[in-house]
Amino acid sequence: MAEFMADDSWYPLLRECLQRTHPPGQHELPVIFLLGLAGTGKTATLAQISRSVRKPPSPVVNLALHPAHGSTVANVIQRIAYDLAALNKVHLPRTVFTLVVLGLDPELSRAQLEDQLQRRLQGKARIDPNDAAQWRDIASLLPHIGIWLKLLVSVAELLGRRLEAADRVHRVARMWLSGRLGGDVLNLVQEQEIGGERAGNAWGILVEAFLEDLAHAWAKPRHARNCLLLLDDADTPAGSAFLQALVAARARRSEAGASADPLVVVAASKTWPKGMTGWACPGTPGARRPPQLAAATYEGWLRRRGDGAQRWWYPVLMPGSPTGRTAAVYAHAVHELTGGYPYAAGKLGDLLGNAEDDDEFRAILHEKDALRRLMPDHLPRRDLLMAWSAARNVDDAENALLDGTSTASHLRRELAERLWLTTQSTAENRRGTWERSSTGGEEITVIHPWLRRLLLHHLAAEPEHWDKVHETMESFYRKQEVADDASAAHHMLARVVDGDDPRLEAVVTFLNERFGQLDVVGRGGSRLSEWVELYEQVTAAPNRLPLDRPLAALYDSLAVSPADTELRDRASMIRTLVVARWFWLDPILDPSGRRATEIAHEFRQLAGLRTTGRSIFTREAETYERHPQR
Repeated sequence: MAEFMADDSWYPLLRECLQRTHPPGQHELPVIFLLGLAGTGKTATLAQISRSVRKPPSPVVNLALHPAHGSTVANVIQRIAYDLAALNKVHLPRTVFTLVVLGLDPELSRAQLEDQLQRRLQGKARIDPNDAAQWRDIASLLPHIGIWLKLLVSVAELLGRRLEAADRVHRVARMWLSGRLGGDVLNLVQEQEIGGERAGNAWGILVEAFLEDLAHAWAKPRHARNCLLLLDDADTPAGSAFLQALVAARARRSEAGASADPLVVVAASKTWPKGMTGWACPGTPGARRPPQLAAATYEGWLRRRGDGAQRWWYPVLMPGSPTGRTAAVYAHAVHELTGGYPYAAGKLGDLLGNAEDDDEFRAILHEKDALRRLMPDHLPRRDLLMAWSAARNVDDAENALLDGTSTASHLRRELAERLWLTTQSTAENRRGTWERSSTGGEEITVIHPWLRRLLLHHLAAEPEHWDKVHETMESFYRKQEVADDASAAHHMLARVVDGDDPRLEAVVTFLNERFGQLDVVGRGGSRLSEWVELYEQVTAAPNRLPLDRPLAALYDSLAVSPADTELRDRASMIRTLVVARWFWLDPILDPSGRRATEIAHEFRQLAGLRTTGRSIFTREAETYERHPQR
């Protein structure tokens, strides 16, 4: 398949799906959902697929839906059918016949309905584009996509030629629909008129007619590949309803023993699809999680898919921006700042790409108020979300910041549906780092790093609110049933704003005391490895340090105690170590990652003051020297 661009992440999955043509009707095909936040490249991916997969000899339909159009399932089918019939010469007699029936006037009597049906099916061989009455008739069968004169004339001509010599085709189509309804085809008009679930049944039958037509069209080896439908904005009401009707129709056809249809659907959505079960939405419990697009395969879908009507869904996640995508000095800092979110990375990359040093990087963010301007619109319960951002994970936020209502569970579900939740290993969550590949083990739900960054920035603009939330979190961890002193110290450090703050001294004292307690040999050797874990947990704290202050002065005011002398003791080394990693973890406080060198230096200094486990600190120092980037 030379027409594919094989280096694109969608290539393996789509190639496998489109080539499953033989024997005809034997291969079930997925409804692939490209899932990602707005600005993750879903529309661009669909366009690239459309350009890369040549239409001859197999059809490709690329359809964008928009909420303002107010489309229905019938409208979507009409638009797809136009592309297939008029542009790709695919015969869809059952679809056209069912559309004609659905377009009949429900106010008419039975006899009048039959008469109207016959007149529409036995119209003129050619429709005069100047005949207003005929225009109204044909327009009733076409989607509301604007007045495209050329399109309407071509469809009218196509239908005119087909209806002139198609009595047999209409009989076949009517026989199929009558058999499907178990009676008179005109019952479908009443089904649609009743509305609600009955109208949904009518649309479902229309989708079945469409799939039956496709199955017949691909029964003979006319097409080298399966039929491809690219559907953008699939989370609109019309898109969601169409795709749910599609999988329901497939389930009914499968139960009836019908052959599988040849339709491969690739739909783009910025929210979790309605009606999809069997797969775990990102940030929610469940073993069957959507794969990344590059890791998705047809065989993988067959192995992992659900049961019943749910087995056709295949959600896949759009990739984030690759690290170091540009040669800009601060490309890595931008990637860390945005959590790899492509839209935000692009915006900040353009804004910060020419920064000459760390202070200018910070000054641009401050002067342009970038983190405030890039906050997503229409976030639910922003006030509560700002408070949640102070916690390391969503579970702790819910448990510590109770509001006495069921708001938290609703908010969590809405964030998940909007794809603003993700998972992180518990170990990484404690360390405050994001590994480039999964380390396995226990995972925990967290707010997407970019959204959390923006929420923290907004929270920091309200110092009293910031301190109150972190005080609440600290109190939660000091409860007897929780008893997590390192997490309590984490939220104490988050409230430090200058070098004289007694909370900084309290954090250093806590770590210094624990150092003395853990500088012993346990069953597995020195317990100072446990101290390193506590240190990492504490220094993963967020901060509200000022953006408009030179970094060197800000760092020195915190890292060095006024009481320090040339003969530094263990407490002074730990203080510098705490502040260095606190800065290093935040790309706004250390855009260039230079604090890694100081962390390594302090670990080597501290190695000379321990009784056990010298190699533990030496290895930590070497790690920061080899991998200065976060």
